[in-house]
Amino acid sequence: MGSEPDNKKLEELLAQLKSSASLAPYSLSLYRRLRGEGSGHAGFQSCCCVVEDPLCRDAARQFFEKDLDVFFGEGTRSVCRYGGGFFGFVVPFADAQYDFCLVGDGVRDLSIDLWQLAAFSRLGGNEVFSLLPHVETVRTASLEEVDAVAGEVARRVGEFSLSPRAANSAPPPADQPDSRLAAVADVLDQLERAKTVAETVALCCETIGEHFSVAGLVLALREAAGACYQVSGIWGAAEELGSIPADTATPFLTRCDPKKWLPFDDRMRAALPALRTSRVTCFPLRTHGDPVGFLAVLDSDLREAELLMLSMVANAAAGRLSRLMQESEQTKASALSGRLMSLANTLLLVDNKDELYEAILGIASDLIDATQGSIMLIDGNGESMHIVFTLGMSLSVARCLPMRVGKGIAGRVAQTGEPLLVNDVEKDTRVAMANRARFKSKSLVCIPLKLKDKIIGVLSLSDRKNLAPFTQADLQLLTSFANLASLMIERSLVLEQSVRFEQLSVTDSLTGLYNRRFLKNRLEEELNRSIRQELNLTILFIDLDFFKSYNDVCGHLAGDRALKKTAEIIKASLRDMDVVARYGGEEFCAVLPGTSKQEAMVVAERIRAEIESERFAGESDIPPRRITASLGVASFPEDGRTYTDLVHASDVALYQAKANGRNRTVAAQSPQAAAAPQQGSVTSQKAPEHPPLAKTLDFNAYLEATIVTRAEAGAKNRIGSPNR
Repeated sequence: MGSEPDNKKLEELLAQLKSSASLAPYSLSLYRRLRGEGSGHAGFQSCCCVVEDPLCRDAARQFFEKDLDVFFGEGTRSVCRYGGGFFGFVVPFADAQYDFCLVGDGVRDLSIDLWQLAAFSRLGGNEVFSLLPHVETVRTASLEEVDAVAGEVARRVGEFSLSPRAANSAPPPADQPDSRLAAVADVLDQLERAKTVAETVALCCETIGEHFSVAGLVLALREAAGACYQVSGIWGAAEELGSIPADTATPFLTRCDPKKWLPFDDRMRAALPALRTSRVTCFPLRTHGDPVGFLAVLDSDLREAELLMLSMVANAAAGRLSRLMQESEQTKASALSGRLMSLANTLLLVDNKDELYEAILGIASDLIDATQGSIMLIDGNGESMHIVFTLGMSLSVARCLPMRVGKGIAGRVAQTGEPLLVNDVEKDTRVAMANRARFKSKSLVCIPLKLKDKIIGVLSLSDRKNLAPFTQADLQLLTSFANLASLMIERSLVLEQSVRFEQLSVTDSLTGLYNRRFLKNRLEEELNRSIRQELNLTILFIDLDFFKSYNDVCGHLAGDRALKKTAEIIKASLRDMDVVARYGGEEFCAVLPGTSKQEAMVVAERIRAEIESERFAGESDIPPRRITASLGVASFPEDGRTYTDLVHASDVALYQAKANGRNRTVAAQSPQAAAAPQQGSVTSQKAPEHPPLAKTLDFNAYLEATIVTRAEAGAKNRIGSPNR
C-alpha cells in the first residue's frame, strides 16, 4: 500500500479540476476516511477545499456532510437539489488506503422554492429574506448540465494518481491516458472560447493528431440548409471528398459503442467513393440530439480510454460548432431580413407593373450576379404562361415564345412549385437538354413565384458574371427574395384590378364617360365647394334630337357609334376640370365649376353647333335627315342650390328647347328673375338680361351682349379661351 496522500497532492487534484471552464462557478470540497473504518458521519473528514461561494458552500455542508457514507456506499456519482433551489453533486472514489467523497456546489435551479429555502435557512440560523438577494445572483444550471459536470469530474478523478510514486519509478510515458487527459481537458477549455468554426475544427483535429495515433481523419459538417454534409479529409485522405446527402449519412452518424470500429462497407463506399480505407471509427457530432456532422478515424485501433477521450473532444466540438452555426445563421437571417425590408420599401415605391417587374428582375440578378433572366406569369386558364419582363434578351421576341405549364424547365417549376438549381443543363438528368446558343454558361436557377399554395409565375436566372455555376446559397437567397417579389406582384395585380373595378363602377361602358351615380356625387361635392367659396356653378343637359328614329332605321350598332361620337364632341368642348356624364339613353350632362350661366351658354352653343355639323352614318335615311341636339342650362345659385333643384331647372329648360323646335339652347330662368331685373351673380358681376323662359334665344345678339358685359368686368380671357 502506498503512503498517505498529502494535502499538496489533494490540492493539485482540486486545482486541475478547477482549471476546467465548466467547473469555474463550483466550490469543490474533498472528504476522506480510512479504508475499513466503520460507516457513519464521523468517518469522513474534510481534508481540502476550494471555495467559490461561502453561502453555497455552507448550504452544501449542511446537506451533504451528514450522509457522505450513504453517497459513498452507492458507488456512483449523485446529483441533488436541496435548500429550495441549490444544486450539488458527490463523486465517490478510493485508493488503496482511503475512501474519498468530492462534493461540488455553487449553482442553483432556475426556480427558487421560498418555503424550502426558509426552512433550510432556519437550520443555519439565517433569515430567508436576507439570503434571497444573494441567492438570486448565484449562477443557474439545469439538472442535466450539473450531471454532465459531475460525470466529467468522475472521469478526471479516475485518471488522477493520488498515491505518490516510488522514488525509482519512471514518469508515465507521454502517450499514456493521464497526460493525454490533461491535453484533452485543456482543449475542452479552448473549445469553449473558440470564436469561429475554423478555429473550432482546427483545435479538435490538432488535438487528435498530436496526442492520438490515428492513420487518417475525416471531418463532415452539415450545410446551412441541412440537406447534406460537406466532407473533407484532414490527413490520410483526399482533402475534397464531396458531400453526402443527409439520408445517406446514417452509417457515419452511428456511435461506435458496441465495438471500436466499423468496416467501410458498400453503403459507406457509395456515399464517399473517393475515400480509401478499410475501417472507420465514427464520432458523431451531436448537440441535443441534432447532428452537426461527424469525425471518422481511419484504419486505427483505439482502446476504450482513447475512445472515451475522443468522445469528449467530439462532444465539446459539437456543442461549440452548433452554437457558432446558430449564431451565424441568426446573423445571416437578420442581415437578410434587413435587406429584404429595404428591398420591400424600394418595390413599394414603384408606380406601375412594368416598373415593378423591371425592379424585381434587376434586384434578383444583382443578388446572385446573373446577367440573363425573365419573369413569367401564369395565365388565367392555368395552362399557359407569358413573359412579362426580361434581362439580357429582347422582350418583344421573348413574348413570342410559347410557354406551357409542365413543359420545359420553367413549365416544370410552375407545375410542381419546387425551385430548380441546375449546374449543367446537358448533364443534369432532370433536364438533359442541349444548351442554347444565347446562354454563355450551362447553369441556371428557376424559382416559383407563389403565395401560400397558389403559384402565380416563375423567376428564371442564368449566366453568372464569372460563368461559375450557381450554388445552394444562391438558391436559398433567391427563394427568400421570391417570396417578397410574389407579394409585390400580387399586390400590384390586386390594385390594378381594384382600380379597374372602381373605374367600371363609375363609368359608362359604351361611351367611357362617367355614369349617373358618379355625376350625382360629384355635383353635390361641387355645390358644397361653390357655397363655401362663393363661386358660380352651371350644368348643361344635352339630348340628341330624333335619335330614336335613327336607332330604329340604322340599327343599334350605328346608334352606339353615334353616342360615342357625341361623347367625344362634348368632351372636346370642355375643360379638364369639367365633368361630363351619360345621364341615360341619348341624354348627357356636363358640370362646369366656377362658370356663370352667361359663360356656359357659349360652351353649350359650341357643343350644339359641333353636333349639328357632324355627319352621322345613315342619318339621311331618317325623316329629319339630320341628328341634332337640344340643350338646357341651369346655374347655381340663381336656378337652385341643391342637386335636385339644378337638375330640375336644366331639365325644364331642355324640354323648352325641344318644345320650341329642337336644335337649340335654352337657359333656365328662376321665378325671381322673371319678376324683377337680375341683380348679378354671387361674384357681384353684372349679368345681361335673359330672354323669357318660353322665348327662343337669338344667339348672335345674346353672344354679343355677353362679350360686352364680360369685357366690362375684365374677363375677356375667359370667353375667348381656346378651351371653350
